[in-house]
Amino acid sequence: MLRSWPALLAWGAGLIHLAIGASVTGAGGTAVVLLAPMLILGVAELGWGIAVLRAGRIRRGRGAAVGAIIAVVLGAVALLGGAPVIAIAAATVLVVASGAMAARSGAEGDAGADGGEATVRGPRTRAAGTVLGAVLVAALVTPGLAQTDAGANGGVHDHGGGADLPLVDPHAHH
Repeated sequence: MLRSWPALLAWGAGLIHLAIGASVTGAGGTAVVLLAPMLILGVAELGWGIAVLRAGRIRRGRGAAVGAIIAVVLGAVALLGGAPVIAIAAATVLVVASGAMAARSGAEGDAGADGGEATVRGPRTRAAGTVLGAVLVAALVTPGLAQTDAGANGGVHDHGGGADLPLVDPHAHH
């Protein structure tokens, strides 16, 4: 049940890292250098998560643990570039948990994603575990993303030429 969680955790951290890295467009000078590695880190985390779920087993568990350490260091560097503390904290929790779970699995010999539970537990149990993992990841990722520039500016939409659309009150009578 928990074998898919490292991939889900990595996806959550990857999304936050991408959002932090995306803020380099509004940053200047030194901040760009400090925040840009977050883009590469986010893509790597998303790619690793896809590879794990596609293979059905943990891939390069010890490498993922080393990647988690690098992500923590880059997160600390990103703080110097103005990255939001809550976003970095959420991503750090996710990446450390993912790296630790992957390393543990790697130490067990890259076991299958179901950990040999296929004969004991049915698809419903595995699906329930994946859904529970996704809910937990979403609970950490949502506040983290909300603190980034992507979260702060995500609600602003331009509906063509900057023109304001008229507000129509459905309860107004003619």
